[in-house]
Amino acid sequence: MKYIKNKIIHFLVFGSIYMNIEILARAVGRELVGYEGIKPLSIMGFTSLWMFLVGGLCGVIIGALNDHQKYCNLKMWQQVLIGGTVITLAELFSGIFFNIYLGLYLWDYSGDKFNFMGQIELKNCIWWYVLPTIIIWLDDALSCYFYEEEKPPSLLSYFKKLITFK
Repeated sequence: MKYIKNKIIHFLVFGSIYMNIEILARAVGRELVGYEGIKPLSIMGFTSLWMFLVGGLCGVIIGALNDHQKYCNLKMWQQVLIGGTVITLAELFSGIFFNIYLGLYLWDYSGDKFNFMGQIELKNCIWWYVLPTIIIWLDDALSCYFYEEEKPPSLLSYFKKLITFK
């Protein structure tokens, strides 16, 4: 029961964080479809509630991987490679489902260079391979806070492991 409760809390936290990251990225990045004339750094970004589901699911999957000793024993760059691939595939499959199958048109990268089916594109995929380091650290921090598990080292130390290939 503790494990299920842990994953529900993580789903809610990661889903909320993902929606806010998307809002901020669109506001700062001037990717405001339908909002001509918006100034840079406007806080008028937007997202879809479906992204809560996708972000929460990605966080739970990567967090669940992080619960297994075999995954934790991998080098940080290997964990990031797996996590980034999970996020990229989640974006691709959710795009196919929401945008193509259901016709919701939540995003369309077909105008960008290096896109695949208009559902994923290289620029975002690069970010999806940075995000797992933060997710792994936050998963450890949430487990420490809610379940009195061992306190994780600083987020900076996780990035240091990544950069030094440890």
